[in-house]
Amino acid sequence: RPFRPSAMSDKAEAVSFLQRPNEKGVSVYSHLTDVLATILASNPADALGAFEALSAKVKSSSFDPAAVTVPPPPPTTAPEVPDSGWLERDAALLKPGSEDEADGQIPPSLLDDARLLDAAGASLSPEETYRAHLSLCALQRTAKLLSVRFFGKILGTAADYYVAEARRAEPPEPPEASEPSATPAEEYGSGCNALSYFVTPELGGTWEELPSVTPEAIVAASRTRKFFTGSLDADVCCFPPFPGTERHYLRAQLARIAHGTTLCPSHKYALSPEGAVEPADPEAEGALPPPTSSQLCEPASWRHKNMGILAIGRCTNLPSPEEAEADAPPPQLEPEKPALLPIEASDWALVGPAALGGGASVVWSRSLRWPGAIAVSEAKKGRYANLYLGYGHPVAAGPMSPSPPPPIEGDDPTAEPVEAEDMPLDDENAAVREAAEAALRAGAEE
Repeated sequence: RPFRPSAMSDKAEAVSFLQRPNEKGVSVYSHLTDVLATILASNPADALGAFEALSAKVKSSSFDPAAVTVPPPPPTTAPEVPDSGWLERDAALLKPGSEDEADGQIPPSLLDDARLLDAAGASLSPEETYRAHLSLCALQRTAKLLSVRFFGKILGTAADYYVAEARRAEPPEPPEASEPSATPAEEYGSGCNALSYFVTPELGGTWEELPSVTPEAIVAASRTRKFFTGSLDADVCCFPPFPGTERHYLRAQLARIAHGTTLCPSHKYALSPEGAVEPADPEAEGALPPPTSSQLCEPASWRHKNMGILAIGRCTNLPSPEEAEADAPPPQLEPEKPALLPIEASDWALVGPAALGGGASVVWSRSLRWPGAIAVSEAKKGRYANLYLGYGHPVAAGPMSPSPPPPIEGDDPTAEPVEAEDMPLDDENAAVREAAEAALRAGAEE
């Protein structure tokens, strides 16, 4: 209703009248407030003279809903359909009976290990873990493997590698004969070639077995620092040159990781008289008792399951040559690093114990030399697991710098200088005449 001022009008009713907005949402009260605020902010010399101009400026800057243009809605697109190949591969993994194992085969323990690894914060997602488990079961059936373990995941620039560590019932076929090497590779089933390694860029895809590793590849890999591309046939561009493609570089790095980060509790295994790692007999003389959760927090409760790699790229030294000279001094051999050695406290960070439920707790050890490597153990049932998730490189001791090229060879200081023979003058003139005649013939033909 219209406001009619009177002597008895209420002040609140007057303020309410001044605050009535127009179609643009602006009232007299808000407009005067903005005008007065503008005058106080600008502080003009003649405030009264500038009042009308400032009022018009404030009124023109007010929001006008009619002047707003609504942008058109984005075009509707059909939802993306997943790759049919991906669906077919996953459907094949999820078929009933895909987890059945043959006689004598040890099924993968990834689903059991995932619970321990998840407590340490180092596992895959539940969906990826189950797909990896089914893929390992399929690999074990097709390749007829005695055992297979999910080793981990190597991250690459274009694609990643899922890695499986397996033990074959029979040695694989030897590769084609190549150039003889000064340092022969270890036979399958021993040293750095004790196990086989399979990789695939996608779970549900085809697993490809990596070749046996050579000492030259391990030595060259220790001097190389290259990101993996996800293509096994890619060249490894570096200096000094790497002897092989990315599949050989990946196999060498996997050997270094496996022999440097695979741990087990101290009571799980023992060495046989031949030096092989076997499950420990708890009733044998000198057997170690199972460690408690608090004892697992000590480095003495952990062991390296594999032998260490020597500087020559092997786990064992080369045998002495049979036809060695009698007066020749014996070669200086590096001491071998047998399996089941205690871990170094400076190389590992022990964390825990953390509650797992049901009165169980886990302790895990993270490698400080190989970021991404972790070993987890649960003392109540004596279970343990190892996993690697990383780029496949150790911690650099300093800034990475490529090796310089070898120095240019100089002249032999012991050799006597020999003067080069000059060409006879007739022969020199004949060569010049022949070249001139050839040039004339060529010009005539043009």
